[in-house]
Amino acid sequence: MNYVRGFAPWICYAALSAFNWRLGMCAAAAIAVVLLVDQVRQRGADLLSSATCVFFVVMAVIAVADPTSGLHRWLCALSNGTLAVVALGSLAVGRPFTLAIARTQVPEEFWNAPRFIHVNKVLTSVWAAAFAASAAGCALIVGCAHANATALTVVQVLAFVVPFVFTGKYTAAQQAAADRAAAGQVS
Repeated sequence: MNYVRGFAPWICYAALSAFNWRLGMCAAAAIAVVLLVDQVRQRGADLLSSATCVFFVVMAVIAVADPTSGLHRWLCALSNGTLAVVALGSLAVGRPFTLAIARTQVPEEFWNAPRFIHVNKVLTSVWAAAFAASAAGCALIVGCAHANATALTVVQVLAFVVPFVFTGKYTAAQQAAADRAAAGQVS
């Protein structure tokens, strides 16, 4: 469920932008700021929350300053591209963005375990691939099909649903394997 909270501004934007892109952007910016402030108060900001907040605040300022900006046509590609860069950047510096979320669900003694780190590298890689594919898909749709709303919605939904489902299944499989290995060591 922490994944959903981390992506709440993106989900809010996706839902509200169908009605009005400026409303979606401003609501997402407000949620991103609230979540970031809450996170800083609790434990410090993670990369995803910080990047999300910067993205939505900048885009909300543009949306309010220039409501006729053609930028809104490309927001699907830009938002997914931003998420792909964040995910890939977090892998490049050796701190997969999923670690921050996973550490809220796992006891601290496992945080530096090689298996835990590996699982989060795999998860972040899957999210990065989904975001990159979605950014490319959105760019193609906007560039070739003149922003077909249905196609853009399908691409954006898949960019979140596929890695979300994978995360649940992969995490459960890895936990079961760890449990089996621990049970084998005990007996």
